[in-house]
Amino acid sequence: MSRAFLLLAGLAILLAPALAEAHSRHVHPVTARIAQAGETGTPCAGAAIRADRVITGSFGTEQQGSYVMVPFDVPASVTAVRVKYCYDQPENPVSASQVKHTLDLGLYEAAPAGALWGEKEFRGWGGSSHPDVTVSPQGFSTDQQYTAQPKGHIPGRTTRGYLPGPIPAGRWAVELGVAAVVPREQGDADGTVAWRVEVELATDPAFAASPYKPAAYDTTPARSGPGWYAGDLHVHADHSALGDATITETLDASFGPGKLDFITLSDYVTSSGWGEIGRHQGRYAGKLVARSAEVITYRGHTNNHGSLRYVDHRTGPVLEWAPPGPPALRRPSRAPTSIFDAVRGAGGWTQVNHPTIFPSEVPAFQNLCRGCPWDYSDAETDWKRVDAYEVHTGPPGNDGGANPFTLTAIEEYDRLRRMGLRIAAVGVSDTHNAARTPNPITQAPVGTGATVVGADELSERGIRDAVLAGRTYVKIFGPGSPSLSLTLSRGSERAEIGGRLAGTAASLVATVRGGDSARRSLQVLRDGRVIATVPVSSDDFKHTMDVSGEGDYRIQVMRGNAPDALTTPVRLGRPLPPVRRAPSPVEPGPVSGSTTASVRKKRVLRVRVSPSRVRSGRRVRLRFRVTAGGRSVSGALLRFGNRKVRTSTKGTASLRVRITGRAGRRTVRATLRGHRAGRATLRVTR
Repeated sequence: MSRAFLLLAGLAILLAPALAEAHSRHVHPVTARIAQAGETGTPCAGAAIRADRVITGSFGTEQQGSYVMVPFDVPASVTAVRVKYCYDQPENPVSASQVKHTLDLGLYEAAPAGALWGEKEFRGWGGSSHPDVTVSPQGFSTDQQYTAQPKGHIPGRTTRGYLPGPIPAGRWAVELGVAAVVPREQGDADGTVAWRVEVELATDPAFAASPYKPAAYDTTPARSGPGWYAGDLHVHADHSALGDATITETLDASFGPGKLDFITLSDYVTSSGWGEIGRHQGRYAGKLVARSAEVITYRGHTNNHGSLRYVDHRTGPVLEWAPPGPPALRRPSRAPTSIFDAVRGAGGWTQVNHPTIFPSEVPAFQNLCRGCPWDYSDAETDWKRVDAYEVHTGPPGNDGGANPFTLTAIEEYDRLRRMGLRIAAVGVSDTHNAARTPNPITQAPVGTGATVVGADELSERGIRDAVLAGRTYVKIFGPGSPSLSLTLSRGSERAEIGGRLAGTAASLVATVRGGDSARRSLQVLRDGRVIATVPVSSDDFKHTMDVSGEGDYRIQVMRGNAPDALTTPVRLGRPLPPVRRAPSPVEPGPVSGSTTASVRKKRVLRVRVSPSRVRSGRRVRLRFRVTAGGRSVSGALLRFGNRKVRTSTKGTASLRVRITGRAGRRTVRATLRGHRAGRATLRVTR
């Protein structure tokens, strides 16, 4: 049995009460608890509802891990749909704090006849933290209303985590995600969970009088120059679990005590919070709030960064409630690659979250945090589709010892890199409470940990391209961790973090600057194995050594016995597979009708070439700039004759060519998925 496994097993015993508290605080929604009705014949607890539809049923252990769609009809003239749900709990659980039934709630509007409710019909998701939800054309409650009563029902107002918009008539569906069903041997009398869904269909015209208008998101780079920018790539606010910090509190903490340059707002599953970001951007000059979502599945979580679209989170079998018979299969299980492909196909990038946290092989964790560790196999995952990997999530530990889940995540990251996978290391807080830590054992303030990225600009595109290139290092203790740099060189050739140097021998230079711990040492690792350890003797420390042998070289600073900071490796030797250059996502176009689906229009690429006139027979450098809607476009493919080049994050590219042939006009063509092709003309003279 490994040392790491023993640490985890011990932690399971020592921290069970604290972890149970975190569980009830919705740290991870698939295991959170809501107020329950005693029986499904009893109305659900909470604010009164005029139930126009009541649907009851039960699920057995054979449905665990599935998503059951429960249909209901919505007639014309309805202006708001309200859904409450509740479910029972085991009669004699072996552990009252940990062994619970858990059902998650989602909602979909009417789908075409015979079609499965999917991404176009998605109206929101809140896991088990949302016992009472409403969707209407109107927007969300005020911050004051939310803070006073996070789960309170505000008539006619759309619940956070759900999407405002018109209420089309037709066959809607509640999604009941079957996260956990307690079997008989763990204390449930019949091994089933009984549930009740109540639906109210309001027709008050006032609920449609002031339709929601999402704030425009400013895509202008927060800072236009290159630099190493510190950020938190996994931050939750009030569109995740009800009771989480507001966006205002989260951003104040991020750019105040968190000392960050950027965050990704990664609320659970939904895109509902993205339309609110634009209302806040003007208050944080030089700071970036990137659009993201945490895709929750029952075998692992992954971040959908920058795709600008909701991605179907349902990897388990999708069933349809069809009484009096059993639920009917509508779609079989899918691998997480379906999520990765959807995110990447839309121009986003992928991140596997807290992969070794609360591991399922430890019995005490099995009922505590289902879906939190990454339980998909290597074959199911196909790691080539993963761009970033959380080597650290949440509390960092202290000088005396590390967060044990950080140790196992780093071990797993090194294993993946040894497989030849080009994945960037990232560290995050996974905060739900901004700078507050109601339980410091299981929670960390925003920015602890943090990821520092070497980006050409501080923008969504700049962060994406930096991560894809592996230009990252992790500050596990956040602002208290040191800044790092790492270079391999030989003669005039050099490679920095995320780069590659050909050959099998090099000079390695590592620097460690700042940090608030006096007990520090620097480790140099090749392929995840320590090859040198030296004490860090100053606040501006440099270590130089010669290295030989092909492999991944990275550095890691230790704070006593705990990792303090670490880099993505520099590759020495043969190249790993090339970085996938995703196209830029298309900004959502104007919305007409329902705001529940991202309505996108194809923008025309505009191409400029300089110089625009050249003489035949001359060798010249052509410089290109590609824009769409007045903004620079990265990743566009430019074709000039038989030459090709892609634009940078600044929308620019260049080619050095010899112009031959007759006088006349030559065409430069630009293409990019989701855009209409653009052209520019180069005039050739004698």
